[in-house]
Amino acid sequence: MQEKRKRRVFLSVIIFFIGFLFLGLFYMNKNIQKDPLYQFQNETYYEVTLKPNHYFYNNKIDANHYYIANSIQSIDLYFNYYLKSKKNENYSYDIIATLKSYAENGTKLIWTKDFNLKNVNNINQEEINIKENYHLDYSYYVNYVKSFQEYYNIKTETYLYVQLHIKMNDENNPYVLFTIPISENIIEIEMEEDHTFLENTPKIDFHKIISFIFIVLIIILVGIKILFHKENEKTILKKYQDILIVTQNEPHINSNIIYLTHLKDLINIAVNNNIHIFNYQNTYYTIIDNIYYVYKT
Repeated sequence: MQEKRKRRVFLSVIIFFIGFLFLGLFYMNKNIQKDPLYQFQNETYYEVTLKPNHYFYNNKIDANHYYIANSIQSIDLYFNYYLKSKKNENYSYDIIATLKSYAENGTKLIWTKDFNLKNVNNINQEEINIKENYHLDYSYYVNYVKSFQEYYNIKTETYLYVQLHIKMNDENNPYVLFTIPISENIIEIEMEEDHTFLENTPKIDFHKIISFIFIVLIIILVGIKILFHKENEKTILKKYQDILIVTQNEPHINSNIIYLTHLKDLINIAVNNNIHIFNYQNTYYTIIDNIYYVYKT
């Protein structure tokens, strides 16, 4: 009856512990989802304006199309970048256009040129709210590259990179990057966004937490097992205290030793042979025909 009660107590403790941990995990996850460090939104896009012609009814073409390069008059870039932090952010931003010319099918960079289109410094507030519209004269950059190629009498594979670059708390983190081919007849404009700075925000690593819970659970299980084992041994020794002799002298056990893994085995040997068990500190032993039967706690 007592053993059953102990098992019930043991299972109740384990169930309570597991329930408490998972309740804590659910609470943390719920609060993190409601209270992020950053609220981020990027609605940057572009629009292409064509030169006057007899073939296109509309001289404005939206993003994500293919374009005939020599029909392009300008590219309108709309930077709409919003970031709200839990604290004040010291930030600066700039818009830079960069021409890069490559040789040998784009494998070797041979020339680069930067054009500073916009620069804003040292703003300190919780909200980073950038609304910039830039009218990019595509023909200007095409002619600039042609002039370079004619001067050196070479052909190059050239791209125009337009980047919104944001510096937060002296760290170069988020940006939006447009890649615009210059030397191709049919072009596709690509837009890339970098959100790696969001990966630096505090997050709960549930795999690590579950591993931690598992380790703690094992430690508790082992601890409870050892505790119950010690309690069980005390109960057994109390029951058989009439055959137990506590000695102050350390036994000289040199040979003929049989080590036992359970106290009950030692007690059964002593009871069956009507002999005593000697106890020295954490060592229990008995002797039969010069053979030592030893159990250590």
